[in-house]
Amino acid sequence: MRARGRVVDVLRIGVLAGAALLGVSGVLAQPAADAGRDLYAEHCAQCHGERLNATGAAPDLKLLGADQQARYDAMVKNGKGQMPAWDGMISDEEIAQIWAYIRSRAER
Repeated sequence: MRARGRVVDVLRIGVLAGAALLGVSGVLAQPAADAGRDLYAEHCAQCHGERLNATGAAPDLKLLGADQQARYDAMVKNGKGQMPAWDGMISDEEIAQIWAYIRSRAER
């Protein structure tokens, strides 16, 4: 019985890890999106608009597709154009939480 419980735990971990890697939204991503909302308000909203309502001064992040996370990560870490580099100022986890927030509000 104990071995079966371990197998179930391993499967559960695998499903959660797979969901995280695929950027699955919904219940699993909601805590990250909630944290990302606060981080976005603190670090991003001034240029990208409150609640991702773009003002025209910076790109509309809601238009980033789910397959563009690597591009987003690079721009946030390294900066681009008028956007400063955030590498070392916010953690990879915080960058991922902001991404979860952006994806939760993305144009579909």
